[in-house]
Order: sequence, then structure tokens, then C-alpha cells
Amino acid sequence: MKSWSKCGARRVQSIRVALIGGFGTGNFGNDASLDAALQLMRRCAPDVPVESICHDPKIVAARFGLRAFQMALKPPGLLRWLDNALLRLPSGVVNWLYSLWIVGRYDIIVWAGTGVFDDYRTGPLGFPAQVFRWSVAARLRGRRVVCLSVGAGPIINPLSRFFLKSAAQCAISRSYRDTGSLDFMRSIGLDETGSEVFPDLVFAGDVEQSPNLPREPIKIGLGVMAYRGWRRDATIETSYAGKLARFVENATMRGYQLEYLVAEPSDKRALANLPRPAANDDPFLRAERMETLDDVMATAASCHVVIGSRFHVLIAGLKMRRPCVSISYGPKHDLLLEAAGIPKFCQSADEFSVDQLVSDVEQILADLPRYEHIVKTKVAEFERESGAIEAFVVRALRQAGRAS
Repeated sequence: MKSWSKCGARRVQSIRVALIGGFGTGNFGNDASLDAALQLMRRCAPDVPVESICHDPKIVAARFGLRAFQMALKPPGLLRWLDNALLRLPSGVVNWLYSLWIVGRYDIIVWAGTGVFDDYRTGPLGFPAQVFRWSVAARLRGRRVVCLSVGAGPIINPLSRFFLKSAAQCAISRSYRDTGSLDFMRSIGLDETGSEVFPDLVFAGDVEQSPNLPREPIKIGLGVMAYRGWRRDATIETSYAGKLARFVENATMRGYQLEYLVAEPSDKRALANLPRPAANDDPFLRAERMETLDDVMATAASCHVVIGSRFHVLIAGLKMRRPCVSISYGPKHDLLLEAAGIPKFCQSADEFSVDQLVSDVEQILADLPRYEHIVKTKVAEFERESGAIEAFVVRALRQAGRAS
């Protein structure tokens, strides 16, 4: 990795990089992906200037010390009403001109981790249109686009599919965080012959040390989410919240201690649906104070088993070498636990069974050392593969350096 020629190193050091994605939205996993991408850049090319294109530049600048630009400009006040009345055409023109201007600052635009190529809880004119605009703008300006360990699928809306497929075709190189993402993109017509598969980008971040836990009392980390289905279904939301509450009651009766885990601010609203301990509010207070994935990992480290619906709650549990149970709302969850060596502990969030959830937890606890060993071994493999991710980044930087 460090054996570039002096000429090649000069070329790489002269390029400018933008890490682009839904950073600064409040989603802990997205920001952890940016953090991991920054760590990769600093290991691979510490002299290369890095900036960000993101949802909220103020948050990203304050937390990561990066100069950052907003992904989408929105008109204020009455201008927004007028823009909506005109079918957002004025803001569309402004954002295209803005994107074409901003991408000119860089030699390479990197979609860094996260679920870039899906339409979970967004219409085609939301995030899919932004991915399309920035990728096409970069291509029009002759800048190179790279997809770094991103997630893909499902894409339900046909227009979203057009936007995201077209955006992916703008990339000179693509890598995915699981085989399911690569297979999905191939299924919608992309040639993925040269694409690679790596673990989720967060596994390439700093390796956390997980403490050994006493066997008693048993502590369960429960990821709490304001889940409404892929397309905001109130019936699913009510059913999901009720089942989590029943699981908490069941676990409490069995003598388990519970820790609540959240992965974005909206999840904290779901705490109101859960039974509060009569004498001790600490699990609620700790969850309410969580602000980053590091906070989630710190609490997950104190748990014997972690249950999650948020993808990066599962990542947090696995990084701390804890066996996990998934209440999944997409294929990525099931693929993650399969890669972690515990594929059978997955249910669909839309229709999961409380009895099965209790059974999964009991099965893990009955053979906890074996499941801990499986997870520890697999996660160590994920982290060793960070070397391959670094090699991918170096190749992309070299290619951009030769083109500049």
C-alpha cells in the first residue's frame, strides 16, 4: 500500500476527493460510514485533501472537521411554496447548476458506504434523484465516480430504479457491502464483472475492544426503531411496536436486564411504546442520550445478545463480538447475519413472532460460548478484509491521479 513510485505518489497527492452520501441526517450508521471512509483515506493517502457533500454541512464540519457542501438546496419560506406550485422546476434547475459547479472542485467523487442504491422510505424525487444528479453532474464534468462498499436493493419505484441504475453506470468502479447488493444490481441490468464485495464499511473503522462479561445477570440489547414498513404503513407500525413491548414484558419476567439501543433520533420516539421499569429509568436515559454509533457500541458491549432492526445496530453488536438477532426489513440484514455465521436468527419486521424472538434469544443463551466464538471469528475476518478495501481505494486514487 505504501510502495507507490514517487511520481505516482505525487499524482495521488495532487487530487481532490469528495466523500458523498446521506451524512449529517442524524442516522448513526451513515455518519459511522463517513468516519470509516475518512480513516481509510488517512491510512491510504494522508496527504490527499478530502471534503464532503452531504445532507447537513454544519453537522459534518463540526463532527469531522471537513469542509462540506449540501447535497440539495431548498428555497426558503414563500419561495418554497412557489417552487412547489411550479412542480419544483426552479429548484431543480438551481440544484443542477449547483451540482455541476461543486463537482468541479474535485477529481473523484466517492459514494462512501450506506444503502445508496435503494428507495427505503423515499420517493424517486428524494434521495434517488440526488444520487442521479450528483453522479451525472460528475460524469458531465469529467470527474470520476466511485462506489465504495455501498448497499443496493430493493428499489420498488420504477423511476427510482432508472435514477439509481443510471447513477451506478456513471461510476468507473463499484464495490458492494454484500453479495446480495451486487446480485441485485446485476439483476437490473448492470455489468458487474469487475465489481468487488467487501464487508460493510464500518468494519474498516477502528477496531473496538469488547470486554468479557459475567454470565449473570443476563443482559439483552434491544434495538428500538420507529418502524413503519418500507412505505410507511400505520398498521405495520402499530403491530411492530406492540410486539416489541410484549417481548420486553416477556424478557423482564424471565429475569433478563434490558438495554435499549437507537440509531437515529426518530428511534427515540419509539421508547414511549415500551414498559418503563418501575424503579430504574437508566436504560431509557442511556438510549435517549445516544448520539453516535460509538454510543450504541458502548452499550452493546455490556450485553450478551443484541437484537436489532436498524442495520447498523446489528453492525454495532457484531463489532463488539456479540451474537445478534435480526428483525429485518430488507435482505441486507439476513445477508449480514449469514456472513457472521448466525443466519437462522432472522425474522421479517413486518410479521415477526414474539415467541420466535424469545426462542432465538434462549437458543443463543443456552450455547453462548459457541455463538460468541462464531461471531468473534467471523468479525475478525471482516476486519482483516479492510486491507482489500484499502487496495480498492488506492487503485481508485491512482486512476484519478493518472487522469488529472
